[in-house]
Order: sequence, then C-alpha cells, then structure tokens
Amino acid sequence: MEAEKRKLIKFSNYSLCVTIPKWVVKTLNWKKGDSVNMYVDTEAGKVVISENNSKVKRVKQKTVNSKPDKLRW
Repeated sequence: MEAEKRKLIKFSNYSLCVTIPKWVVKTLNWKKGDSVNMYVDTEAGKVVISENNSKVKRVKQKTVNSKPDKLRW
C-alpha cells in the first residue's frame, strides 16, 4: 500500500474535498463519473474509498452531528 500526502480543499461553505492522484485513478481503472463507496473508521482515524461493487469490511460508525457548532470559515 502506498501513501501520498494530500491537503483538504474547501469545496463549499459546508464541505471539504481531497483530490485523488491521477496515477491512482489509472491504476484502479476508475473513470470520471464512476460511483465509489466511502467508509469512515473514526476510531482508527481512517477513510477507505473503494469501488462501488467491491466487498470491503464495514466498520463501526459513530453518529456525527449533522450541524457544526460553529463554522470555521
């Protein structure tokens, strides 16, 4: 498994995004518009993004507040 440092980018007033390097997209044979699954493991501090049809072990999810206490930007 390879690691690459990426920055969070402001996408709108209510969300952030992380770009996926082009070499990763090519390696996984993904294309623009493909659907993916995102799993969040808050205990381990990990986010796993996988193909929509792949089988990834589901992680225990904690409830997250839908509204932030205070906007930071």
